[in-house]
Amino acid sequence: MNLEVINADVVILGGGSAGTIAAIKAKEKNPQATVIVLDKGPIETSGAIGRGMDALNIVASPGYSTPEDVVEALTKVTEGVLDQETAYTLGEKSFQVIKDLEDYTQREPGDLFPIDENGNYKVNYLHPVEHPLYLAMDGEDIKRGLAKRVRDLGVKVLDFTPGVKLFTTEGEISGVFAFNIRTGQGYLINTPTAILTAGAVGKFGLPRDGYLSGVYEFPGNTGEGFSLAYHAGAKLINLECFQTNLLMKDYNGPACGYVVIPRGGYGVNALGEKYWTHGYWSGDMFLAVWREFTEGRGPVYLKMDHLPEPTIEGLEKILWGTERTTRGLFHEQRKEDYRRWDSVEQGMEEITLCSGHSMSGIKVNKYTETSVPGLYAAGDCAAVPHQYLTGAFVFGSIAGERAVEYSKTHKAKPIEADLEKITEEIERPLKLEEGLSVQEVEYKIRSRISQYLTPPKSDPLMTKLLWWVDRIKREDIPRIKVEDYHDLIKVTEVKSILDCAEMAAKASLYRTESRWGLGHYRLAYPKRDSEWDNKWAVIQKNENTGEMTTSRETVPEHKWKFPERLEYEYPTFNLNIGKGYVPPKNKDRDPWIEEKVKREGFTIPKRIIPGGEGHE
Repeated sequence: MNLEVINADVVILGGGSAGTIAAIKAKEKNPQATVIVLDKGPIETSGAIGRGMDALNIVASPGYSTPEDVVEALTKVTEGVLDQETAYTLGEKSFQVIKDLEDYTQREPGDLFPIDENGNYKVNYLHPVEHPLYLAMDGEDIKRGLAKRVRDLGVKVLDFTPGVKLFTTEGEISGVFAFNIRTGQGYLINTPTAILTAGAVGKFGLPRDGYLSGVYEFPGNTGEGFSLAYHAGAKLINLECFQTNLLMKDYNGPACGYVVIPRGGYGVNALGEKYWTHGYWSGDMFLAVWREFTEGRGPVYLKMDHLPEPTIEGLEKILWGTERTTRGLFHEQRKEDYRRWDSVEQGMEEITLCSGHSMSGIKVNKYTETSVPGLYAAGDCAAVPHQYLTGAFVFGSIAGERAVEYSKTHKAKPIEADLEKITEEIERPLKLEEGLSVQEVEYKIRSRISQYLTPPKSDPLMTKLLWWVDRIKREDIPRIKVEDYHDLIKVTEVKSILDCAEMAAKASLYRTESRWGLGHYRLAYPKRDSEWDNKWAVIQKNENTGEMTTSRETVPEHKWKFPERLEYEYPTFNLNIGKGYVPPKNKDRDPWIEEKVKREGFTIPKRIIPGGEGHE
């Protein structure tokens, strides 16, 4: 691998929503700064909004709602496990996001976002609170607008070049290692600051249809942000809170309840009955869906047939255009029509880790600072709960401005690492003569995640998942063989997925209660415990031993007193199935097999004798 050394002031790992706006804000604040964006693909189409977006799901719009309303909504859906200052910042700066997006896409008020007769941006109800916070958007071109602004400002963009390692010196960020997945060109970037904007852990559990590429999130989001932060020594929180995605069956794209529900649609069970009081993606709603299947009323559907024809036509424009262009073809091939109540079948298809739609990720404050000096995080990998696209823009902007200011007074320290050894380790799968395909290993860990981690959570299953993680790290990862640099990045992805699986299982076993509905429904502790109120479960790498550690931290004292729970309860089970048939007991000794063992001289291999060498 040829290695090019670059000096930079700010390096951004991920060119999606948060990454591109971070680059814009950093370069606008200091035009002389060297700002670099690293991404697996071209930034025009990378990230969760590569095709566009239909709404800002949480906005404080003057005339309708306030930043305090955002705090109330997020305090409630997180059940109090929240740094309220981040929620207030999200609401306070959400209006600037609206103006920025109109600027980047050169759209007038009323064109990109709806406005009312008074000129206010018109928001609708979605969250389980009495305040409208959902702002619709006709945003097919917003990612291209962001990318154009990034390039016009002179930001150095390394397309097809993801960052794969963060360097720290004396506990501070000192560099980034990246390579081009088409050419194999390596880059060692000396920098005092790095911004992680690498998205959610989209590829985590395996969707029930079994497709490796079938995910709700952007397929390139495989947890590198979580993994890179962990190995750099940063704290991660809420990794026990899973995003349990309710997706359109067999399509593995968004079922788009957030498009339909603010316009009058709702979810129903197989009997056509509404199964829950609201459609917001909080844990209580997912728990209600799980109940429908458990009690035999699944599948569930997204009902639209009662809506006026112009509304249905508008939904088709959004869902088949702005969201996923393949969705219309999918419905056409199945002869499905939104004018029938059961056209959009939904299923609990997968679990992921995300802060945009949930609350797991890298611990940050309202300034996007992590626990590692010089390291910032924004977007779906940064643990600002339920921040959605708005949060990616708000905190991406803050991260860009804070990082470029930090770089004025902090210069990159020398990288203390054996670069030759690191390069050899990264390229090792290319040099093996034979081995496992990376797809086989990815399927193995992701299928195990779905089997052993999917809520309701079982302690023995989660413990077994940790056994699998250790085994795959020891036996399978060293045997992966790839043919090119494109597949080489997939090895990094599999390692990231493994790290995230271990963190999620250990955090789940550490938090001895159930909370957030289905998100952390732990069968061994099937109710909330007040001892865990306002507490984070923290995952961090021990810098001395290299071990993964768990700890508990109290969230910052709440400034605003709002309800800290949703209106639901965990079910009580009565699974008594009777006595059952009791067969006669056989003798403990079997002379027949004992005689054959003695006569044939069979010896049990030492490696499988309990306690023997190599025993597993």
